[in-house]
Amino acid sequence: MIVWVLVIFATYRAQAQQSYIDQKTPNTNISNASQFNPKLLQTSGLVDFPMIVRAINIKGNRKTKIRIVEREIALKSGVIYEPKELDRLIRLTQEQLMNTTLFVTVDISVDTITYEEIDITIQVKERWYLFPLPHFKIIDRNWNVWLNEFKGALDRTEIGGKLIHNNMTGRNDKLNLFAIGGYSQQIQANYYQPYLDKKLRQGLGVAFSYSRAREVNYATDSNKQQFFSLPDFGREYLKGEITYTYRVGSQMRSAAKLSYNKEKLDQAVIDRNPKMFGNGRTRVDFVDLFLNYQYLNVDFIPYPLRGWMVDFYALKRFSSSIPMTQFGGRMQATWRFAPKTYLNFQGAFAFTLPGKEQPFYNQRMLGYRSLYLQGLEYYVVDGTMAGMLRTTLRREVWGFTLKNLLRSKSHNKIPFQFFLKTYGNIGYAHSEDAGNSFMSNRLLRTAGFGLDIKTVYDMVLKLEYSFNQFGEKGFYIHSATDF
Repeated sequence: MIVWVLVIFATYRAQAQQSYIDQKTPNTNISNASQFNPKLLQTSGLVDFPMIVRAINIKGNRKTKIRIVEREIALKSGVIYEPKELDRLIRLTQEQLMNTTLFVTVDISVDTITYEEIDITIQVKERWYLFPLPHFKIIDRNWNVWLNEFKGALDRTEIGGKLIHNNMTGRNDKLNLFAIGGYSQQIQANYYQPYLDKKLRQGLGVAFSYSRAREVNYATDSNKQQFFSLPDFGREYLKGEITYTYRVGSQMRSAAKLSYNKEKLDQAVIDRNPKMFGNGRTRVDFVDLFLNYQYLNVDFIPYPLRGWMVDFYALKRFSSSIPMTQFGGRMQATWRFAPKTYLNFQGAFAFTLPGKEQPFYNQRMLGYRSLYLQGLEYYVVDGTMAGMLRTTLRREVWGFTLKNLLRSKSHNKIPFQFFLKTYGNIGYAHSEDAGNSFMSNRLLRTAGFGLDIKTVYDMVLKLEYSFNQFGEKGFYIHSATDF
């Protein structure tokens, strides 16, 4: 088990920084807004009267263009700020720069020039941007299903290579090239440029992928996914898409994505479930129009300890065989109500129209992606409408920093933070034709406790022990972020 935990921990990358505050004299230094202290500037004597920001200096951006950094700065030179507003905008600047995912750390220092003038220095430490990486991924929904139901079988994994560049031209543009083999095979290429115009608001992305798999999830029986394996490839899937994005400021993001999709299944799969695509079809092609709106007002998106965020979407599927309209979204809010103690609320929902006679292909609801309940990881609930609510109480119990044994200017220190937590979940999924599903059309409840380990590069490892209303309990591992 320890070996698999280490494998899981190394598979996911991220960006989380250790929270700390350095206060120096005569400078005031602010590092990582999740632990930002609004009284910090007050103790330096800068709050007795308004201050003029004489200059804003940016250092450390070797690859990243200066305009990309300036876009996230909430302060302006030559402007007079009241003390509380100065505190707030310094913290907001630090949070917005960290949420670009371009930097390992962002340090902001305030230098007193005269009794009414200050200079602000922003020191960023850039991430590694280029990753030629090996690829290892399980084909099952989560690590718990793979380890417990399939005993960690290596023949249920994908192995290959990736080339990832997260800042190709210094404008936060991303290039991904994948070549994957093993149980499933896939080639994928995508490029995203978030800043096409002079105002740095509009972006454009293109993507192409082709995949084929030997195993197909063709049905659900008693809330368990049923798979059918073929000696040859039973599923082929082709997708091409183009995405347009628009950002006003740093917190609001919207996107429109248009994709063409083509999928083919072996006749043996359709023989087991003629309702897969409806009316015994073995192939479908369709166009998806996906609209998305996000508002992200948090200190650190992968693991927020302060703030709130929302993510809503609408999906229209144009197809003669599997048409649908779907709406959904996610919400999250976090408060600190005691030292190192945080209360987090999360919610997610989705519903599909029309609500009747949807093919199996369009009915994935509870248990997929972020719409899941802790303690029900081995189950799914199909249907046309679902929702869940989760409450989590976290307390930071330990934190330390290790010195990197490998020489690195950007990663000379590796921070770790440990959070004990307890949580409760409720969820519901509606189905017009529940069949033998014992979880459909009823309120579902789970609870548990666990430990979150947070470190660099969005890496959050979650070790959880959960209970559900059916008398089941067990240990679960998660490594994806909540949002």
